[in-house]
This record gives sequence, structure tokens and C-alpha cells, in this order.
Amino acid sequence: MSVITVLFNLLALLYIGRALQLGIQIVRNRTEWRQEPLTRAKQQQAEQAAFYIGVPPAVLVHEFMHAVAIWLFGGQVVEFGYRVFWGYVVPQGSFTPIQNWVIAIAGTLGSLAFGATLWLLARRSASSTVRYFGLRAFRFQIYFSLLYYPIMTLFLPIGDWRTIYAFGRTPWLSLATAAVHAGLLLWFWRADRAGAFEMPAFETANAQARHELTAATGDPLAQLRAIEEMRRGGAPKQALQSLDALLAQYPRFAEGYLQRALIFAAKRGGVNREAADTARQALALGLREPSDAALAQSLIAFQALERGDGATAQAAMDAALTPAPGYDPELLPDGQRAELHALRGQAYRRQGRYDDAYREVGLALALALAAGHNDTVARLRQEQEIIEKHAGRKLSAAPLRSEPTFPSSDGR
Repeated sequence: MSVITVLFNLLALLYIGRALQLGIQIVRNRTEWRQEPLTRAKQQQAEQAAFYIGVPPAVLVHEFMHAVAIWLFGGQVVEFGYRVFWGYVVPQGSFTPIQNWVIAIAGTLGSLAFGATLWLLARRSASSTVRYFGLRAFRFQIYFSLLYYPIMTLFLPIGDWRTIYAFGRTPWLSLATAAVHAGLLLWFWRADRAGAFEMPAFETANAQARHELTAATGDPLAQLRAIEEMRRGGAPKQALQSLDALLAQYPRFAEGYLQRALIFAAKRGGVNREAADTARQALALGLREPSDAALAQSLIAFQALERGDGATAQAAMDAALTPAPGYDPELLPDGQRAELHALRGQAYRRQGRYDDAYREVGLALALALAAGHNDTVARLRQEQEIIEKHAGRKLSAAPLRSEPTFPSSDGR
């Protein structure tokens, strides 16, 4: 038994364990799966099911299609290996290069056909959770069959794509396959980028109904709320497509650019330069709500901190915490003000200004306590410990006499 086989078997055992666990959870929650709407919890569960439950039958179909092609050409299947999450077929017979090509590609065609069939069946379901499962399972089969498996074949001494792209033996078939393959990958990339394989989640049926009504209105602010719901509901690509259309109609819509910055941050898993620059654009166009302006400055600060630029992060937080005509940071909710002070504390820490950082986090801690945000309180206390560790001494959160205090928005 080769090393590759041993590794594949070990992975299969791990996946089988998770598949059984997930299957039990879904069976227990089958009534909830049938109910509307598609929540974030069910969305995540359906996403996992697309792999752990959708892959085993797809593997069986893949290997069976290899066997069918072998039988059609008069050969025999001397060994049919099915390991739930991977498999193989050992043929016996004399095959021409073209027949070998057909036998090799039959498995991939079977995987794609299985994914498409599962999606076509699931999309008829009254349950949005089932429909989402089918959609994501179809996406995975496309991704695996057309991208992951061909790339994996390049690095392993086994795999169908070595035969499919044997240009020395089947030059015209391999060349035609490459052209079709490239076209399908381009289609998949565009469809995936447009959010064709996404469905937004909603925590209640009323929230879903409000979203559908809001999305249909011509009011740009209402449409923006619907776009935000899509982003928060786990459909950022659909949200970006809708937002691009909205900004094409209203090119100076500052709140739209802020939402775009948030989508960029969600897509990248962190605030990158593109998100920060878009937040600056939103500020330049003029955000109407103080909370939006503070959020835009926070995005700029986050990106600066990720680059280790404490001075730029501090400048952004200074702007967010300094009153200006039409802007009063003390009107912001205590929880948001706590986050702003915490960010400025991190900016000070990056600059080695540990006393300032400790006092700033102390201000954030007082606001978080006033807001009753216990998770934030615990995080801020950890931040104070980190600052003291960097400073190498005990620090005081007492403000300097020349510093103003920041009462809570309700006067406390």
C-alpha cells in the first residue's frame, strides 16, 4: 500500500466521522430544516453538508461512470475501490488511446452530472435550506472537478487528468478538452463572482419578508439597507453586484461607498487597502450619520494597524473622537465609543506610547462597562495586560489633569 493511499484512507476516516456527526445533527433538526427562513446557523450547516454528505455519493457516481465506460469498450473491472471520500477503478483489457481518454473523462462527467442533478432536485424544494444545500453541493462538484482535481493531478502520480491531457496520445481530443475546460472555468469564475452560488440568511421570516419588500423599492437608502442585509446574511458577492448597480445610478452616494468598504473587508477577511481607500472616499463625499463617519475612520485605523502604522491609525481615531461642525462623537452609543477609544489605545501601543495607550483603553473600558458589553470588557482588560507587558511595568488608567473626560451619552 502506497503512502498516498494511506494518507487518503486516514483523511477518509476523519471525514466519515464528521459526516456521521453532521448527519445525526441534520436528522435531529430535520423539522427545523424544513422551516423558513434560511438562518446563518442552517446556512453554515448546509455548507458543511454540501461536502461531508454530498461528496460520498458523488465519489460513487464518479467511479461507477469509469466502470461503465470500461464495460462499454469490452473491458473488465478487476477492482472497484470505494473509500467513501475517494475511490478508484482498476480496468483490464486492451484499449485505444481514445478509449482511455473516454474512460478517464467519464468520471469527471459523472461528478458534474451528479452535482447538477442534485441542484435541480433541491431547487424544487419548498425549504430554502435544502435549496442552499443543493446549490453549494453543485458548486463544490464544479470546483473539485474542474479546478482542484486537475491541479492535484499535476502533483501526484495518479489521476484522470494525466490521461485526459495526454497530448502525445490524443492531441486533438486533449486540445478540444482544454478549450472547453477553459471556457467552463471562465463561466464558473464569473458566476461565482456574481454570487450565483450564494443565498442570504435571515434570522426570522419577518426579516426575510422585509428584505424582499425593501429590495423592490426605488429608494436608494432602502436599497442600501437590503444590500447590507445581504452582506450580513452571508451573500457578499450578491451584495456587491447590487451595490455596483446602485452606485452607477447614484455615483456620489457616500453611504454606498461605506457599504462597499465593508463588503471588501468581509471578502478579504480583514481591512485591506482597497477597503480603507473606499472608506476615505465615503468620508470625502460626506457621510450623514456620525456613527457612519466613525465606522469609516475605524476601517482606516484597522488597515493602518494591520500595516503596523500606529501614527495613521491614531490620526483616524483622533478624527473620530474630535468634535467637528455637524459631528459630535459624544452622541455615539457607548459601545461604539468604547471601540474607538480601544482602537486609539492600540495605535498608541504601536507607537510605544504605553501610558497613553493604557489610559485610552481605560476610557474604553469605562464606556464598555456603562454599555453592559461584557465580552468587550474582558477583551479590553486583556489589552491592558498586553500593554503592561510591553511596557514592562505597572501602569495607571488615571487621566492626566489636562485631559478631558468622556461622560457616557446618557449623562453618566
